[in-house]
Amino acid sequence: MMKKIKLMLISCIISMTICGCATEEKNEINIVESEQNTVQEEESHVEQEVPEDTEDTDDNLTGSYKDYFFNEENNEYTYNVTEFLYEDVSDVSVVVKELDSYEDGNVYSVNINYDDCPGRYYWETSDRFNLGTFYVTDEAIYVLFDRTDIPTVDEFVESGNIICSADIEQNIDGQKVTITNDGDVCTCLMRNTLTESGFYSEYEWTKGKGLTYFRSGYGAEGDPIEIRLQK
Repeated sequence: MMKKIKLMLISCIISMTICGCATEEKNEINIVESEQNTVQEEESHVEQEVPEDTEDTDDNLTGSYKDYFFNEENNEYTYNVTEFLYEDVSDVSVVVKELDSYEDGNVYSVNINYDDCPGRYYWETSDRFNLGTFYVTDEAIYVLFDRTDIPTVDEFVESGNIICSADIEQNIDGQKVTITNDGDVCTCLMRNTLTESGFYSEYEWTKGKGLTYFRSGYGAEGDPIEIRLQK
């Protein structure tokens, strides 16, 4: 009788041990599966996540700087005068003329149309009524001064100044050029930093309108020219 009871106890212990092992193994399997499901859910969330705002708000990404030049080439524009050397005048005209066409852009001259007067020439050689010869491309507008011929593309790129583009600031041989963009307005300030009374000029380009503001003069505000495009 005692032997039978012992056998029954041993059988129960063995059964409980087997059940416990099976339960523990099942729990471990459930934990592993749960962790795998959690990882899969996290990966799925990462793959579907979309940035709240993908729009690029950089003012410099304008599409094309050709849009900042005059809409109507070969035309004459009227500017209101704030200062014009020593002349008593309320407005002047600015003439835009297309000179040539290259693969990536066109070349234009831009000149103030006004009679000769004191203060017109910088160092008695550079004509201040000539606002420049411009090469207008998608990436930038280049300028060369005091040209009576039509510059080549290489001359504009290698020797010219960038006058309308993305923001830049550089100083080359004492000529400091600063270009800033604010919405549809691109402003270029060029200044001779070698002397306190160095010559300066400022060009303000507005998208869809062209050169909307221009001024030039000397550091002590000598011989100023300041004009703004009529609305």
